[in-house]
Amino acid sequence: MKKSLTMITIGALSFSLLAGCQSQSTTEDSLAEATTTTEETASDTQTQVSEKETIKDSQEEASSITYPYVYTDAAGREVTIENEPVNIAVDYLPLWETLVMLDVMPIAATGAENYIATWDAFEGYDVSSVTDLGASEVNLELLAQLQPDIILDQSYDISNLDIENLEKVAPVAVFGNDTKMDWRLSLREVAKVVNKQDKAEEVIAEVDEKLANDREKLSKEYEGQTVIQFSLMGEDKYYCAYRPDLYDKETGLGLNLPEGYTTSETYEQVSMEAIVQMNPDYIFVNVFDGDEALFEALEQNSVWQSLKAVKDGHVYRLDGSGHAASPLATLYTVNFITEALSAE
Repeated sequence: MKKSLTMITIGALSFSLLAGCQSQSTTEDSLAEATTTTEETASDTQTQVSEKETIKDSQEEASSITYPYVYTDAAGREVTIENEPVNIAVDYLPLWETLVMLDVMPIAATGAENYIATWDAFEGYDVSSVTDLGASEVNLELLAQLQPDIILDQSYDISNLDIENLEKVAPVAVFGNDTKMDWRLSLREVAKVVNKQDKAEEVIAEVDEKLANDREKLSKEYEGQTVIQFSLMGEDKYYCAYRPDLYDKETGLGLNLPEGYTTSETYEQVSMEAIVQMNPDYIFVNVFDGDEALFEALEQNSVWQSLKAVKDGHVYRLDGSGHAASPLATLYTVNFITEALSAE
């Protein structure tokens, strides 16, 4: 039996982000103050102080930016930004997501047409104004016509950059694998480029608060029950990764993992036999647009049908957004899983 949630209640946090994105203005939300007790240790107090200082420092940095401003990117390049960027182009979906969460809508992105039509993480956000720069390679002629103030580029090898043509159009800020795998760091780094450091810290605090609330709720209902998530990437191709926002007991949803699940934060291929050995109570499957037939075939697999989660009707299908560790995709996944488990 399969359960597929196509519409989810995204809660106050997502509505707050949506309102900011649509209006391009930010309403300052008050953060709940932590209640201190006499049982708190000195280290706990110091941690709270350090976190507050981090937010304060970031806000002060944002308010002190003057232009021209020099940003040092992941490749160690000093990028001179003459004025606060307004027209921004990106060549990587997670950078687009990051901008949206910072209340900034890019003017153009690679693969825009496809993602606008298929990426569930964008549901509720008006991204229709974003121009498609091409599915695989950037259309340089179109990019030049759009006259971006700056281009945000994702590099998979910062020691071997391929941005010469992009630099002929506008200044280019390069981002590496660290921000690719860490949405909080991505928010903070991109925020430095677009002068949104205070907004970045606000969003991070809101998401962390949501995770804490959801973690507390789920821990009471699912103690001892195990949950796995994997991506269906082809016939008999299953990929798993340890997602801290889902599994960490202190900072994530605190979901219980079965013995044998990967500890790697990058995706690793696993076999059906390994999934059978884990035999979890709940399974969440990421299925990319166009791969629905693969999932239908999986449902007919007799080995798959022997799993506890399948027999109990505890299998849920997510959009391909569930695969990504990017900001909006992470929020989509957290909301989807929390809603699915809460509905049980």
